[in-house]
Amino acid sequence: MKIAEITIEKLKEQYFADNRPWVVTYSGGKDSTTVLHLVITMLLQLNKEGKDHKHVYVVSSDTTVEMPVIENYTNTRLNQITKYANESDLKISCHKLEPKVEESFWTLMLGKGYPAPTSSFRWCTERMKIDPATEFLKGLVTKHQSILMLLGVRSDESQARANSIESRVLNHRGLSVHDSIPNAYVLSPIKYWTNAEVWTYLGKNPFPWGDHTYMMSLYDKGSGEGDCNIALNPESPSCGKTRFGCWVCTVVETDRSMEGMLRNGEEWMTPLWEYREKIYAYRNDHEKRDTRRRNGQKGAGPFLMDTRKELVKLLLETEKKVNENYHTMKKGAPDYNPHEKVGLIKDEELELIQENWSKDGDISNTAYRIAQEYNRLVNKTVETELRSELEEMDEENFNIDLFERIYEIQSYRKNISNRYGILNDIEKRVVDFYKGEFRETN
Repeated sequence: MKIAEITIEKLKEQYFADNRPWVVTYSGGKDSTTVLHLVITMLLQLNKEGKDHKHVYVVSSDTTVEMPVIENYTNTRLNQITKYANESDLKISCHKLEPKVEESFWTLMLGKGYPAPTSSFRWCTERMKIDPATEFLKGLVTKHQSILMLLGVRSDESQARANSIESRVLNHRGLSVHDSIPNAYVLSPIKYWTNAEVWTYLGKNPFPWGDHTYMMSLYDKGSGEGDCNIALNPESPSCGKTRFGCWVCTVVETDRSMEGMLRNGEEWMTPLWEYREKIYAYRNDHEKRDTRRRNGQKGAGPFLMDTRKELVKLLLETEKKVNENYHTMKKGAPDYNPHEKVGLIKDEELELIQENWSKDGDISNTAYRIAQEYNRLVNKTVETELRSELEEMDEENFNIDLFERIYEIQSYRKNISNRYGILNDIEKRVVDFYKGEFRETN
């Protein structure tokens, strides 16, 4: 019996062992796709026999800063699964989990000034992936008392992954207890599959709605080595090392997947790579960050307001360029969608960015002003009461823009513990302001 058939039979044993609903985690990658494919194959068999009695939740995390080609692919797959499940009367529902808008990457980095993430300050993962998933899964546990999660993890991925898998304590059914969600159990149905077996299975077994060719092409582009022909030649190198993540990720020094994409037919995403390089550089530039953290501790703090303003404008410009590039470079290509629009930031995020800027002393609704340059938030009022009052003042040598820059420092340092060195910062801000004025007039 082939490994896929053996795995499906073991899945059936787990399926009938209790009434727990299943949760299949799906990222669009090869391993999670294999698990999902096996589950759907099993459900089709059970459906014909009238034995599919429990619900299966397909759960996918969307950080909202995924690489556009990956996000589009995953969304397409989720829509296909939903459509097919409805047509085939399968008890499957798809759920895309996103972070709360107040916890999104742009709200925190551009709104509150969080520096681009590092390996030691990786503030993004918990807020953007772990928290949304945990909240959803705990809701399922509350509703059903218990759930079984199916993960696409394999020992063959790396020694570290193998050690992690082997360290888990399993019960008599081969299930482990979830680390942080009570009454949630975990099953890894393909944990002993090799890369060759995964790619061979996907290459020879298409979904009912289409094959896996496009996914394989994404791995090829991301690795830049054309190595996914393992589906046809199991002896060739594996493309299992290709990893797709957030296009803004600065935890890694170099985004190999994005670079591979740009070399292999996705050059239209070049502005994304350039933006990522910018925030990577700004993270380590102390001139772009406050001299104190929000708790008053001396050291590189949040991005300065000027930096945040620059990055919001650059992000909207990047969004514009990416869309122009996409429709220019991809027109006529097999995967070209003339109605596709790449959105990098939501209106709700821009609104929260302005809300945070206002707390940090921005009296001009600058985020709204910038957004409206790009036909966003056109109904938002840019005038503020304080700004209007200042403009009505008839004081010689009074400069509103300089006042605002000083007011921003005062607002940020409103707590006693955070006011040390404030006079030095104000002096530096004044000097920098007049240096800028001098450069503009000469």
